[in-house]
Amino acid sequence: MLSRLPARSLLLGGTGSLGALAAYRYRSLAQREGQLPTAQLDPFGKLLAEKNTTKKQLFQDGPPTQRVIIIGGGVVGVTTAYKLALKGHSVSLLEPRSEPGEECSRCAAGGMQKSNPVVDKDTWIAVLKCIAPRATRIIFGGEEEPFKFFHISWLSSLSDPFFLRWALTFTKTSLFPDENQDKKQLEMLKFTKYAVDDMIDMMENRKDNMKHESGYNSRGSVSLSYDPIEKTADPSGTDANVNNPKNDAESHASTKMSYEPHHKLVGEQVFAKEPSLKWFSQKPTSAKFEPQSNSANSELFTKELARRCATDPNLNVTFEYGTTVEAITVKEPDSAGGKPRISEIRTNRGVIPVAEGIKVVVAAGAWTSHVMALMDLYAPVYPLKGYAMTVSAKEALEANRKIKPDDLPSRIVSDKYLYTTRLGDNIRITSIGEFSEWETAPTPHVDAEFRRASLERMPQLKDLIDKAPTHCGFRPFVSDGLLLLGNVDTHENLFVSCGPGSNGWKLSMGSGEIIERLVSGQSMADIAE
Repeated sequence: MLSRLPARSLLLGGTGSLGALAAYRYRSLAQREGQLPTAQLDPFGKLLAEKNTTKKQLFQDGPPTQRVIIIGGGVVGVTTAYKLALKGHSVSLLEPRSEPGEECSRCAAGGMQKSNPVVDKDTWIAVLKCIAPRATRIIFGGEEEPFKFFHISWLSSLSDPFFLRWALTFTKTSLFPDENQDKKQLEMLKFTKYAVDDMIDMMENRKDNMKHESGYNSRGSVSLSYDPIEKTADPSGTDANVNNPKNDAESHASTKMSYEPHHKLVGEQVFAKEPSLKWFSQKPTSAKFEPQSNSANSELFTKELARRCATDPNLNVTFEYGTTVEAITVKEPDSAGGKPRISEIRTNRGVIPVAEGIKVVVAAGAWTSHVMALMDLYAPVYPLKGYAMTVSAKEALEANRKIKPDDLPSRIVSDKYLYTTRLGDNIRITSIGEFSEWETAPTPHVDAEFRRASLERMPQLKDLIDKAPTHCGFRPFVSDGLLLLGNVDTHENLFVSCGPGSNGWKLSMGSGEIIERLVSGQSMADIAE
């Protein structure tokens, strides 16, 4: 049974001063619309021409098919397009960049664990300790963290009305969660397991080459600890009980809920399992090993899935790259009891008419809040800028003959500061969460800290790390850590799929299927059954 996701509401942005801030436009709507081109774009006509009507028979047979516009060409948008096209629906995807998967999908660590981070009071305090260390030491005590995972650009953030409203929502949901929060988190975890299993099925299908295209890794993960080992610790390690993920998370002092079985490694067991750790300047004392954890390259996965959508004659998908949504026209209902519907999407390239029956899916990652604000709707999501770099294992071995394959990370290796993943030849290093408004360029002093932490853990890769470019992408930080997914009740033809945070990639197959089922006519109650 597929667990029903908790119902989420997208509140009207014009219902008060905070709503007015959330619906804020960086330029006035009138000014922007006056500058936009007025030529009509017909992506569905283009699609039929490109596919040479080879899909016509499928449109005639089986259940009724739909036309769908997807806003956003990251892993969530592309995977949603793929799932819809598999069921015969006609899809046009709008993406402002020249290729799919070029922002957050490019910077994802790639973990596919059946676990979810929990947003609660501890999360709120952890964020606060990083962005305001002096004040929080006075209030909460304790030592200053040697590495600040969270950063903030105070001026740009506090002058951004999107951030102000999001910060209030994040504080409220963290400190004063509603009575159903625990239930929602458990439902979210069940959905995560379903979505990850769906992705693993594709990766491990022998008839599908996605495993090789995306650098799939099934060697598990090690989560490191530097704390002193208690003398009573069991050196052999024991498998954890995963029947109650909430209790399991609590017993291991974790900020995650997880279905992943794991056992503890102590002392030399840690280095026997992951020999590359011997290079760490600070040696871990123990680790949690999850033998069934998987990972893959989100960017390569996205590009391969987009390639299939564009080249398979049986998949009716067209990609409109270089297309930025600048304004959205919402038509009021013609009769009492009706709902407003999106009737027109205005872009930098022209106007896209949205005829009766056409569905619109907003899958724009952290930019979802901007797109929804064009309709005076509030989505509780804000960009948390993540930092990533990638080095080649083959290049590392060729550049330094003293380095052996065991000297390189072979699986997911993480501590509370850095997350490193082996994805085929790629070694992906990720870290940092920065609030810096809507700027994706690395902040120099934050990038320097990211690189310092990387070199402390992998000095054997110094030459490659020094020359590797840093890429930044916006993780869609949903205020309560729960996925925004489903149809928007206030509108006739609007759907949303967004977040939460860095988990969106591993949920993409599942969230794409939910959107497909809703577009195909199922209700959330149907899907729950």
